[in-house]
Amino acid sequence: MLAVAVMMIMASGLAGIPGYAESAPPVTSGSTTRVIEAADGKPMVLEYTPANVQRLQPSASSRAAALLEIPIHHYNICAGNDSCVENPVLKDRAKNLVAFFKATDNPWFISLNEVCRQDFEDLSNRTGSAGTMVVSLPKNTNDCDGELFGSAILHPGGVKVDGIARYFSARDEGLDCKVDECRAMLCLKLQTYAGSMTVCTTHLENEEEWARPQAAEYLLASTAYAAGQPRVLAGDFNLLPDDLRDAVPAYFEGMHDLVAQDKGTMPTWKDHDDDPETYPRAATPDGHVDYIWIDRTGKPGTKAPYCPSDSLASDHCYTSGSWAHTLPSR
Repeated sequence: MLAVAVMMIMASGLAGIPGYAESAPPVTSGSTTRVIEAADGKPMVLEYTPANVQRLQPSASSRAAALLEIPIHHYNICAGNDSCVENPVLKDRAKNLVAFFKATDNPWFISLNEVCRQDFEDLSNRTGSAGTMVVSLPKNTNDCDGELFGSAILHPGGVKVDGIARYFSARDEGLDCKVDECRAMLCLKLQTYAGSMTVCTTHLENEEEWARPQAAEYLLASTAYAAGQPRVLAGDFNLLPDDLRDAVPAYFEGMHDLVAQDKGTMPTWKDHDDDPETYPRAATPDGHVDYIWIDRTGKPGTKAPYCPSDSLASDHCYTSGSWAHTLPSR
């Protein structure tokens, strides 16, 4: 289904996808927001439930076969080195991509990085999914016009029963998380038709010396929290596969990456300061830094990332994969 959607996009262009306007719709009336304020060295967390929650249901064929195909998606909405505020059309196109693939692939879980609070809530409404956001930067003037900024999980395939959010300890000690971006992780325990599952997201530092220990901490903390439940660990690691394998071989020894590693998820071109250039270029499939890790249970379905030809606010390609999981006996 996702391949068909990609062909449709390639043929018509992302901006021309039927049913998705360039500007995001307003928040649906009747939605609810719960804010868990930052305390005791932990980040702020937002829980959002739209009025139009649409629970995914296993198909009759899945029930008969006792096997579920679980699509999982990950995407960065903005790019931290440029302004989404100055390019609202490009940011809306990036959100359109999430909404379009939700409609065509029916992912159970959607991991979002570099997302503003309003965009998180917009996407929750547009996908009909409850979600949780961890705040890594309280006031992002670069991407969010002063709004909250961080990572989030939308979970149309599961109901949240618990969650944790934490900052990584391996970061610059001079950072003040009240005003600076502090890298964080979010894990949710969800009740699904495949049983209880733990789904996590993170956005690691863009410097290898920090990303390496954070990748290790992410795996250790999520493993301890999952306590034996099937895990999904998604996110922008800012580490190439060889670097991640060298830093934390346990990812490759104990888990599957659903993002095909013969394709990249980040561009390699540079601007005049030798920094990644974001506007008005589209991402190109080179440099694999986005991952969707799953436990070595069931059957993984890896997919190449989709890199749209249109310029978007994100400098990442859209990543997805699937996990064939046995239905628990009733």
